[in-house]
Amino acid sequence: MSSRATLRDHAGVELVRIERLAKHQREISFRLSTHRNDNQRLIMDEAEAHRAFAREVAASLQDPVVLELIESGALPA
Repeated sequence: MSSRATLRDHAGVELVRIERLAKHQREISFRLSTHRNDNQRLIMDEAEAHRAFAREVAASLQDPVVLELIESGALPA
């Protein structure tokens, strides 16, 4: 069984909490995805996931392509 919840979504960057039940043990990971380089990362530590999210949002807000998508309404600000 698996569940997913979006924790944060800003400037084309999304942080999702993924919880899986495996062999009577709960596994929690965090998926960070971005439009800036169409990449996804899986992070196991929640604090690191939030720091990575903040860094990626800052980088995205400096990217001309992402800024154009935000200005056009294709991505939420």
